[in-house]
Amino acid sequence: MWIDPYDSEKYIQEKETYIEAKGGDGTLIRAIHTHSDKGKPFFGIAAGSLNFLMNNESTISETATIKKLQLLNIEVQYLDGDILVSDTFQAFNDVVIGNFNAWIDFKSEHDESILGDFKGAAVIVSTAQGSTGANKNNNGTILSLGSKLLSVTGVMTNRRIDHCIENTGLIISCESRGNIKIGIDGSYRVIDNVQRVKITRGADVEVIFNDYEAFKIKRQN
Repeated sequence: MWIDPYDSEKYIQEKETYIEAKGGDGTLIRAIHTHSDKGKPFFGIAAGSLNFLMNNESTISETATIKKLQLLNIEVQYLDGDILVSDTFQAFNDVVIGNFNAWIDFKSEHDESILGDFKGAAVIVSTAQGSTGANKNNNGTILSLGSKLLSVTGVMTNRRIDHCIENTGLIISCESRGNIKIGIDGSYRVIDNVQRVKITRGADVEVIFNDYEAFKIKRQN
């Protein structure tokens, strides 16, 4: 069991048939990162400042809906001192590659050539469930929940980057005189000195919604 060191009311606990996460959306995302290999659905209980994915009730309703949502596998190549390191992580919502204080050369590789090469401060790659977060704030397309597409938007780029692409494998290489970071699911994991990122489809996770219709309405607003 994990208990938030700053608020003992927030926790993550493995139950017999599901994973319970009490807190805000960040708590649920933490639970998915740490327990996705258990093969159990996730049930979030609202007790935080951002409760978009959370349920207001503390127990699972008999009429609850279980939705399969897609994770991303994120292979990151970055410099640790003078050594090139490669690590693989998972993302539930999105990844942000860049540095708002830098001018970066981005080169992309994908089955569709629509992205190509561009320059700018950052690029955001979002899943369907994450498309209502940073992607939406960057005027990206909101994807229907359960969509297997990725929404890709640019930040202060030299040409408009706002595309929805198949998740068939996306490689983004980047160069800059300054530090290039990657943020995975916001500040959940941040890595410096990034040189190359490969994004592929990950496993599906199941999230429980007591009132799925109300959740869909929140996504539209």
